[in-house]
Amino acid sequence: MKKIAIYYRVSTDKQDMASQIYTVEKYLEELKTPPQKIEIFEEFGMSGKDHKRPEFRRLMKECMKGKYDTIVVYKLDRFSRDASMAIRTLLELDDFGVGFVSVTQPVLNLGHDNPFRRTLLAAFAELAEIERETIVARVKAGLAAAKQRGVRLGAPPKYNEDTIRKVKTLREDGNSFGQIADLLDIPKGSVYRYAQMDLDT
Repeated sequence: MKKIAIYYRVSTDKQDMASQIYTVEKYLEELKTPPQKIEIFEEFGMSGKDHKRPEFRRLMKECMKGKYDTIVVYKLDRFSRDASMAIRTLLELDDFGVGFVSVTQPVLNLGHDNPFRRTLLAAFAELAEIERETIVARVKAGLAAAKQRGVRLGAPPKYNEDTIRKVKTLREDGNSFGQIADLLDIPKGSVYRYAQMDLDT
């Protein structure tokens, strides 16, 4: 670890980062080789499930530019409280050669000096694939169930010429656009549009 980025986060303004800072600094002091560069990213009053945290996004952009080789956090849930998002992010960071260290969770450390780094990443990749397959299966099952209930899927059908003729006839009989919409169970805007249509075109 030569260039590290430290990420701290508290979810409310009333929480204190002191314990995070103390633990991380103690970890850094015990390193055999001190980092050449350290930058701190702090997030106050931000949920770990919010993917658009300003400092988190800035951190990711900087890492992808190659400015840091390792991200250090107090605990994984400070980085993200969404397990699937955390896994995807760690895999993405690995693609850019960025390690990840949770100082209170050695088993999750993906620093470049971790001999089990590739094994952990492979396990994370497998979990991400299982999650993707599970989501796809759920969507397919939901669509099948909806179809069985008679729910019409896909884009709504276009109204045919018969509907347009009914609209024109009802208008000729003196019905308002709103009355026709109620009678034919179609949007009022559609009634107006169909009334202007020329069936010969």
